Amino acid sequence: GPVYFLVGCGRRIFWCPTRICLALTRHVLPRVMHTLDLASRGCAGESKGKIMSYTVANMLRATDLSAFVEIFDRVARPELEAGGCNKIRISQTIYGGEYAGAITMAADFDSVAAATSAQVAANTKAGPEAREAGVTLVSRSLVINREHRGTEDGEFGSLMQVTSLPTSPEEYSANADLFWSHMSAGANGQRFGVFSAAGERTGRQVAVTWTDDLDALTQASAAMFSNPDVIDRMAQYETTPVSRSIFRRLA
Repeated sequence: GPVYFLVGCGRRIFWCPTRICLALTRHVLPRVMHTLDLASRGCAGESKGKIMSYTVANMLRATDLSAFVEIFDRVARPELEAGGCNKIRISQTIYGGEYAGAITMAADFDSVAAATSAQVAANTKAGPEAREAGVTLVSRSLVINREHRGTEDGEFGSLMQVTSLPTSPEEYSANADLFWSHMSAGANGQRFGVFSAAGERTGRQVAVTWTDDLDALTQASAAMFSNPDVIDRMAQYETTPVSRSIFRRLA
């Protein structure tokens, strides 16, 4: 349903649906679109640490995990790879609030058009059999990948979502350097990006971190967020954590 502001006028208070629209149009929407524009330009060229790619992230629920993996590898994976998918990662959320136990299938592409065509082909081939096996789709999101550090391998990992002010490609890269200089003590690698089409998550920044040691990852994260330079940088860009989950890699 509609969302309203309560507007005070002297002692009178009344509902004003128009003001929420104006506020979103003038303040929130330009910030989101500016962030997405900078993200796209930040991926426009190849350089060390930068990625020109997109990730389609499918979150699923499965009553039989083994059956899902078998169906995916046999039917869906060939369609995605034939459609231009560069890499596929399957993980399960361990800690993530209401999403605990959910499965995430992340597929990397160099083109949104290719990703869309491959996703449709995979769904057409694997969908009926997957549904019969108790697999249900929770959400599907598109992420623009902007920076990476280290290697994207590890038995475990974390995914953090934050909101922040828009940054230039140069600023974004400098921020990635700062975060990685601390997280590398307990991680194998990190990828930084922005949700491009993800419902209410659109415009959020996302950092995925891979590790083989959850204790080391936890300690490195705690040390990073208590570091004065990181605290100042987060304040500068009004960076606010929204959610964090920890996952285990399945394939």
